[in-house]
Amino acid sequence: MITLSNHTSFQDGIFSMYENLKERFNVYTISLANSDYPASGDSHNLYVDAPLKPGITKKTFDLYSLHQMMKKIKKVSADVIYFESLHVWNYPVVIYCKIKKIKIAHTINDVIPHEGDNNRGISDFLNKMTTIFSDYIVMRSADGLEKAKAKFSKQSSKMRKVDIWYSFPPYRGPVGRSVLFFGRMNKYKGLNKLCELIKMTPDVNYIVAGKADDTVDNELRELKKFNNVVIDERRIPYPQMHDYFYNSCCVVLPYETATQSGVVIDGYKHSRPSIAFDVGAISDEIEDGISGYVIEPGNVIDMADKIRKVVSMSDEKLESLCKQSYYYGLDNYSAKSKEKEFLTAIGIQNEKEV
Repeated sequence: MITLSNHTSFQDGIFSMYENLKERFNVYTISLANSDYPASGDSHNLYVDAPLKPGITKKTFDLYSLHQMMKKIKKVSADVIYFESLHVWNYPVVIYCKIKKIKIAHTINDVIPHEGDNNRGISDFLNKMTTIFSDYIVMRSADGLEKAKAKFSKQSSKMRKVDIWYSFPPYRGPVGRSVLFFGRMNKYKGLNKLCELIKMTPDVNYIVAGKADDTVDNELRELKKFNNVVIDERRIPYPQMHDYFYNSCCVVLPYETATQSGVVIDGYKHSRPSIAFDVGAISDEIEDGISGYVIEPGNVIDMADKIRKVVSMSDEKLESLCKQSYYYGLDNYSAKSKEKEFLTAIGIQNEKEV
């Protein structure tokens, strides 16, 4: 299983499934060297020095490091190579697999690249190449599967849906009453709506944590004017990510668009409910009133009401909501809960290698 992304969601995906399978399958991982993700570090966890972005950079042409990666792949002798995320370096591996008749399984996380994504063009091209060269294509939501079948209809027979899965630590009850907006700040994530929301709820404390891109400069300047907001404007290291979730009572997602959201699942693994606009596949991830709240798209007034409802809950009610969120996530989005679907989707059934 391979991811060359430094996003912790992708790393959590391959390492949590690895931990779930390693006692019964001959499974390996390949990921970035010097990552802050706390992998087990055993002999089947292999690391490479790869460029951090899926687009074209100077590091893309580091042929020595690419060669070192290929040497590791050749030693594994896999029946199936699974890619968790897009990356330019995936494609030399794909060519090698085609020559050696090794099956290729590949996830497509965003069928329609988001507006404002600096790598939108290359991501769209890589998605197309992925559908052509892969033997198995994994989509992460019903909405994504439907869009992929429409966009890449000739390859639709290869496609299967397997929801996002993550590792799940033990349940932890609520500590603070802050509301968390977490993850990379892009235009499509509704920073303008977040500003409206914060203005409407001056009595609520917010934490905004994640690196901003240049599409949200105006919104970021506006956020910095509020006295009830703490902003950590950087890529959040994995160990510190836990603190932000555990010290909040809920997660807010005022997104304009979404295919699916790993932040909702991050909330579940940290025992926290999400309050989100009903866009993309988000309503498939949240059971309204049980694991969080789903709001009509753009309805900031209703979202503000739900935030006040959660923040002002008694300790007992908030504890109950957090438990419901955690166990809903554990039952539906843990690696263990998705093992059978994942193995079937990548063509592994009774074999002992993946």
